[in-house]
Amino acid sequence: MNAYKLEVRFTIMMSVLLLLAGNVALIFSIFPVNGMLFGFPIMYIIPILSGWFGILFLTIVASKIGNHIDEKIEQANEQGDPSLEQIEGFTKKKKNYEGA
Repeated sequence: MNAYKLEVRFTIMMSVLLLLAGNVALIFSIFPVNGMLFGFPIMYIIPILSGWFGILFLTIVASKIGNHIDEKIEQANEQGDPSLEQIEGFTKKKKNYEGA
């Protein structure tokens, strides 16, 4: 059951981080900065680069950690975690009610 809680927390955390990385341009529009980077104005190039590379990096991290959490869930299923049986029993009963 702890792996499921970890997965929920991780999903919420990654959603917030992806939203922040994708919307960095709002920060630069609120607090404009003068300067140049690679020949482009900082207030334009930083949001673009952080959006592209930030989301790429976060996606790679999310896939690695997500796979690790899924492996923990599979191990818990194989070991017969009693808390998981309660969840599975509930879903099985629910299916039986729907079929009746």
